[in-house]
Amino acid sequence: MQIKLVNLTKAFPGDVKKNIPDTIAVDHLNIDIKDGELLGLLGPSGCGKSTTLYMLAGLKEPTEGEIWFDDEEVTQLEPQKRGIGLVFQNYALYPHMNVYKNIAFPLTNMRVYSSKKAYKALRYQTILDILADPNKLIASIKDSAVNNHIKRDSAVRKIQDVYDVAESVAKELFSLNLHTYKDISLVIDKIIDRYQKKLTEEKERLKAKKIRFNDCYEILDEQDNVIKETRPLTKDEIDCLVTEASKLVQINQYLNRKPVELSGGQQQRVAIARALVKKPKVLLLDEPLSNLDARLRLQTREEIKRIQREVGITTVFVTHDQDEAMAICDRIVVMNEGHVRQVGAPQNVYKDPHDLFVAKFLGNPPINVFKGYIQNGLIYIGDEAVLNIDENNKSLDVLTHGLLSETDEEKEEVYVAIRPEGFLFGDEITDDDFLFHAQVDMIQPSGKDISLTCSHPDFIGEEQFKILLDSDAEIRNGMATFAIKKSKVYLFDVKTEKRVYLDGRDKK
Repeated sequence: MQIKLVNLTKAFPGDVKKNIPDTIAVDHLNIDIKDGELLGLLGPSGCGKSTTLYMLAGLKEPTEGEIWFDDEEVTQLEPQKRGIGLVFQNYALYPHMNVYKNIAFPLTNMRVYSSKKAYKALRYQTILDILADPNKLIASIKDSAVNNHIKRDSAVRKIQDVYDVAESVAKELFSLNLHTYKDISLVIDKIIDRYQKKLTEEKERLKAKKIRFNDCYEILDEQDNVIKETRPLTKDEIDCLVTEASKLVQINQYLNRKPVELSGGQQQRVAIARALVKKPKVLLLDEPLSNLDARLRLQTREEIKRIQREVGITTVFVTHDQDEAMAICDRIVVMNEGHVRQVGAPQNVYKDPHDLFVAKFLGNPPINVFKGYIQNGLIYIGDEAVLNIDENNKSLDVLTHGLLSETDEEKEEVYVAIRPEGFLFGDEITDDDFLFHAQVDMIQPSGKDISLTCSHPDFIGEEQFKILLDSDAEIRNGMATFAIKKSKVYLFDVKTEKRVYLDGRDKK
C-alpha cells in the first residue's frame, strides 16, 4: 500500500474573544510513503507528528489537503473503512479480558466478503488430511511435553502451530489420544474410517439439499460459479486469525492470561497483535515504546522491525526518540512546528543534515555548535583556524600557529557544528592538522568511549559540550589540544540556519 499526503494541514481554532490565534499543528505536509516501507515521523513534542498519524487513521479531520491510499482518496473515509491497524502509546487493552479476547475483539463485529463454504465437510476433510500422517501428529504432541509430561493446553497449541488449524480442530485431534498407543496401526484405520464416514454422510446431506460444491468445499451456483457472501467470521476463523497474530508477535503461550499478568513488553505485543489481526493494509504506531524501560525498549523495537518485515505491511511509526527511529526505520521524516525539515534514510539524514535544527536534533550526545567564520578558505572558531576548506590550498601565509592575521579578507560568519565523535586527540593528531583548544571539565568512561564534558567561550547553548574519545585516550582535566575531523564538521548560515557546504559553492 502506497500512501500520499498532499498539502495536508490541520489547524485548531483559537478564540477571537480572548485574542488567541488558530494553532497550525500540521502545515501543508507533502509526503510519499512507499509500499511496504517503515517510515518514521520524528520530532520534538508538539511538532505535529501524532496529529499527522491521527489524520492518517481518520481520527482527526484535516483542515486542508488530501490523503491517498494507492489510487483511492481516503481523506473523508471513516476510520473503520480505511484498512488500518493502530497501536496507541498506552496499549489500550481491556483489563477484564484475557489476551485471546483482547486480540479477537476487532474481529467480533467484522464482516467479510468471501466464498460460501460447506464448513462441516471442510472440517472433516482437514482432520482426515492430518490423520494421513499420524506419526507427524504424534510427534507434534510429544514435542509439547515439559519434563516428559504432556499437558492438553500445550499440546493443543503445538498442533495449532504445526498445522495452522483452529483450536477446536486441535482439541479434537488431541482427544483421539493417538500418542498413548504403543502401536497406532491397531486403531488408526478405524479412526480414519469413522471420519471418512462422517464426511460421506455430510456430503450426502448437502447433495440431498441440492447444494453443489467443489473439491475445496466452496458452494457453487447452477453455473458452477463459486457463491460469494458477506458474513461474520466463524469462531474457527477468528481462532485461526488470533493464533496467527499471536504467533507472529510471540505471545501465543499467554493467550489465557489477563493483561495485568504480563510485562510491559508483552502487553505491547498484545496491542500489536490486535492491530494486525484484521490484516490491515497500513500499520500506524503512535510512540509505542515510550512506556517501556530501556532494555525492553531495545527488545521491542527489534521485534517491531522483524514483524514489519515478515508481514511486509506499510508502517508509519511516530516517535520523539531518535535512537528508535534510526534503528528500525527505512526512512525518517524530521518534523518541527508542523513542517517537514528533512526526509531520507536515517544515516543519510544524520550524515547530511540540511539545516541546523536537523543537525541538533539527530545525534546522542547532540552536535556541538560554535560561533565561527570562514576567511581565506579557512574555518575559524574564535581566533583559531580549525580546518582548511580547500585541502589543495597549501599557501597558508596568513596563518601563524592557527591565529588570524590582521591582513585577512572579510569574514563570513557561520555556525560551526562538530559531532562529539569528530575530535582527534594525542597520537591521532598529525603535523598537518589545525589545532582546537578546549577546557576539559569532567571525564566519564562509557564503555568503549570516554565522554568529556568541556567548555569553550564560543560554544552556543548550554555552558558545556561533549567530546567522545576512544577509551584508550590518556587525558586529564584542564586545557587540552584537539584536532577536528573534516567529515564531522557542518557549517550553517547564521541568519537562515541552512547548511553551508564545505566546498563553499552551494547552500541549502
